[in-house]
Amino acid sequence: MRRLKLFESFKDDILIIVDVQKSFKKYFNEMYLYEVKKYCSNFREVYQIFDNHVDGVKMNKNYLYHENPERETSEQLYEFPNQVELIEKRYQYDVNIDFYKSILDTKTLNYIREMERSKTLKVGDLFTTKMGNAIVFIGNNHVWFEIPKKLYQLFKKLEGKEVTLIGGSMSECLADVEISAKSLGVIVKKNYLYIYSASHCPIDRKI
Repeated sequence: MRRLKLFESFKDDILIIVDVQKSFKKYFNEMYLYEVKKYCSNFREVYQIFDNHVDGVKMNKNYLYHENPERETSEQLYEFPNQVELIEKRYQYDVNIDFYKSILDTKTLNYIREMERSKTLKVGDLFTTKMGNAIVFIGNNHVWFEIPKKLYQLFKKLEGKEVTLIGGSMSECLADVEISAKSLGVIVKKNYLYIYSASHCPIDRKI
């Protein structure tokens, strides 16, 4: 109840939802979805970030740059109250810095390689690319996260502002978004009442 009261008193205008989509519904239930939709009504702006992949299958690493990939369709995504923008990110695991050499200038690439060799990379280290976006060192299963241009622009716009973050999964995709947002100066508040993981749904009542 203490945590619930904290968020009731926190007057926030912006909510970011990560990966609450039909392809991940085995990790949450209908009551969770119902409560998330109800929670959205407390916010002026709701941004839905979805993972564009095929049923959770690990794609070829170059999938990140496919022009016309197989994708989640509108029928596979939920519509949330007060949603103002839908932002796509792409599934990626286990890539090293050389994967991004086509979008980094030589000086930046060599600098990151040296940081890797000297083990001085820190979670949240961010490097801009030639594509008008950035990559962020995450340091977990994902290692690196390339911030999609649309999401990068949103975070730049939200610099210095407070946002609430919910969705999942807690230690993977949600962490990618949280770390990236903080690296760009966004003040992130996580509401654990609405954050799921591969092993835990916070709302376990039946609808």
